[in-house]
Amino acid sequence: MDANDESVTHLDGWTVDGWTVEDAEAILRTHNCRATGPRVAVLTALLRHGGPIDAGALTTLAQAEAAGIHEATVYRTISVLSDRGIVTHVHAGHGPSLVRLGGDHGLIAVCRDCGGITSVPADTVERFVSEARDAIGFTLEPGHLALEGVCGRCSHDGQDGPEDAGKE
Repeated sequence: MDANDESVTHLDGWTVDGWTVEDAEAILRTHNCRATGPRVAVLTALLRHGGPIDAGALTTLAQAEAAGIHEATVYRTISVLSDRGIVTHVHAGHGPSLVRLGGDHGLIAVCRDCGGITSVPADTVERFVSEARDAIGFTLEPGHLALEGVCGRCSHDGQDGPEDAGKE
């Protein structure tokens, strides 16, 4: 991890993109955070996962990195990492909040039926933000909240999908 590398994105002076699993300890130290075993395990698990995840699932992944990590430790670690800007949280509908790497500011959609998570394409979000600004004079800042709806797979459960059209 090289903070001077032109290919990485910076947020408030901190490198937030281009991180690899091998960078977990260095990321913590760069953000003035002690690199304890549980913190390294939680951040490594999040880096391996690569996207938004709830604390319960993150606990399971962190335990695979270092056995014996309790869920309360994961919650405390998330709080510390959030205070340092290493992670952010997203409110995801009626389910638990999700945690993700601090440089990930994209809008996500959560399926209310299966809980599946998908990223909304950046150009779609940019168009929506621009059109909302033009229509109501308000600049939206998506990313802290997730959109809720039904994913394509769930919306086709029990119905003929596009591949079944025209068959009898």
